[in-house]
Parts: sequence; structure tokens; C-alpha cells
Amino acid sequence: MNVSNALTAQDLIGFSEQRGGHRVSIFLPTPRAKAAADRHGLRIKGLLRQAEKALRADGVSATAAQAVLEPAHRLLSRPRRCEQPGDGLALFCEQGSVRQFQVPLRLPEIVAVGDRFLVRPLLPLLGAAGHFYVLALNQDEIRLWRGSRHSLQQMVLDGLPLAMWLTMPRRRAQVHAFVADRGGAGGHAVFHGSQDDHTPLVLQHFRRVDRALREVLPGDDVPLVLAGVRSTQALYRQANTHPGLIGDGIDGNPRDVSPEQLHRAAWPLAEPVLRAGETAAAAIYRELRGTGRTSVDATGICDMAEQGRVETLFVCTDPAAGTPRVIRLREGTSAVDNRDSAAVITLRCGGAVYAVPRARMPDNAPMAAILRY
Repeated sequence: MNVSNALTAQDLIGFSEQRGGHRVSIFLPTPRAKAAADRHGLRIKGLLRQAEKALRADGVSATAAQAVLEPAHRLLSRPRRCEQPGDGLALFCEQGSVRQFQVPLRLPEIVAVGDRFLVRPLLPLLGAAGHFYVLALNQDEIRLWRGSRHSLQQMVLDGLPLAMWLTMPRRRAQVHAFVADRGGAGGHAVFHGSQDDHTPLVLQHFRRVDRALREVLPGDDVPLVLAGVRSTQALYRQANTHPGLIGDGIDGNPRDVSPEQLHRAAWPLAEPVLRAGETAAAAIYRELRGTGRTSVDATGICDMAEQGRVETLFVCTDPAAGTPRVIRLREGTSAVDNRDSAAVITLRCGGAVYAVPRARMPDNAPMAAILRY
């Protein structure tokens, strides 16, 4: 079993290019409340039943269908471990194995059967639907949160180097004593306490946090938001080496803020960074429209992607009217095939892919491409 929150473009290419045999792809949103876990398990079992029915309808024997889906059934029967939650769940089933991915993306409920896997529902992970991190700093502790468009989840860091540095250094009290003369009645010691300036100690601590954090974050381009009082944020910025640290932070003590409030403050800071590439690409598309450097022809885009001509591809994530919940993947038989294939080929040839809702498409079509020539 594989549990991951950091699928890359290369991962998606690899899944899409695995061909042959019988393969089942299952996608669904995941509940955020623990009380809904049982219902979630029932939903997965229901989708597995739909997958088995589709395989049998396509002429697959009962024994072969069970061989494809049995690893997923075994996965569901295991005791649940304490894992990093996600907003969506993807299962890739083939004979003898299943791979599970929890992702920061509210996935649609889809089953796909065929000789390959479906990856299009996961394409938004490459753009603004991806994830960001919040580093919450207060005088007692440091917490790391992983965020998506929909929610924040505190990361469990047990066993990782960063866990060593989650407790902030304590202030050291400095005590002074002097003898007071009470008019010849004899002297006694009077004590006064003061606080050291522990800024150098905290700065040294933040440098260690920064080094350990770089081993946890998945890449230099992932956005990182700071939350804390301004003076603490300023001190951490002196120690930071992560290129994705956002210039604006969330002011105030994060200990007094709920995860929902923290998310509402963090997402407006992270979203423009996550969508920067998409925004620039959409502007370029509109400038080039009508020059022969753009296309919305689905079949033509697939052919041009094969030739390496597609520099940037926009794929609409909104389901078309009448899209079935169970999708059959057969070469060149549907718009789903075209979008999935064009996206993967574009990525393989070094192009950029943005999977966005219809409202953010730069043209009125399921696919829109910027061509290299």
C-alpha cells in the first residue's frame, strides 16, 4: 500500500503509461469528521461493487475481476492507522496490488475501468488546487500545518528531525540580590528578577527549525505561510532559507486561533502564489488567440501534443453533461480519453498543464492549448 500527499507530474505520467490487463481507478472525496469514517468505508465498498459490475459487463471473468479488486478489499479490512488525512482519496487497482493516495483535493466520485489508469481527476494537484504549508509560531511551541483550498490539517511529525525543534526555548530568569540596610536593624537580602534577551537563542533555534523543515517540505516551490506575532515572524525570516516563504504572514498568536480561522487567513495568501503560473499562462493564451498559436480542437491537440507542439494545456475539470459515474477507458473513444491523453503527453514533452474549472478556462472549450509553433 502507498499513502501519499505529494503526487508529482512524473507520478501521473507513470500511472497513465501503465497499460495492459485490467485496471481500475477509483476517486472520491474524504470526510473530515472521524464520525463519518464508517460511511466513507461503505462508499468505497459501493464503488468497488460498481467496478466489479463494469468489469463483468466488459466480459471479464469473475475470477479475474476479483483478482483486480481483492487487494482493495483487503486494504479496507485492515485496522486504520493514524495517517495524514487528505481531502480526497484515489485508489489504483490492478491484479495483485492496490495503491492508495490521500490528496489535498476534493475529488469527484468516479470509477474508471479499462486497460490503463485514469489520472485526469488528479491533474489539479499540479496547479492552484495543490497544497501549501503554515508554520505557526508562538512562545511555547511550533506547529506545522498542511493546507489545501478546503482545509488545514496539522502534520504529525513524530520520528522526523523537525519534531526535535517544535518546543520553543524557554526564557532564563536572571536573579540579582543586594543587602538592604533597615536603619541599623540589620540587613537582609532583597531579590529582583529580570529576563535575559534570549533573541540569539531563539534565532539559533529557528535556524535548526529551518534546516529540519527543508527535509519535510516536498520542494522549493511549495508556498510557506508564517503565523505568529510580528516580532517572532521577523526573527524567523532572518533564519529562513526556504524560497517558497511568502512575504506576508498571519499576525497574532496562532495558539488562540482555530484551524478554520487559520485556514481562512492563510488561503488568500497562498492562492495567488499557487495560481501564478496559471494566471500568466491564461494571459499569454488570450494574447495569442487568433495568431495560429492556440487551439481548442480536441483531436488536433492530441496529435500536436504527440508532436511536442503543445507548450501549455488547459483542461476543464467540470464534468460534461451526462458524464457517467463509471467510465470505460478505451483508446480514442471519448472526450475523457482525449483530455487524459493530451494532458499526459503534454507533461511528458515538458509542457505545462492546468486543470481548472470552466470559469477559469481561457476559452470556451473543454481543452485549450498554447502551441510552441
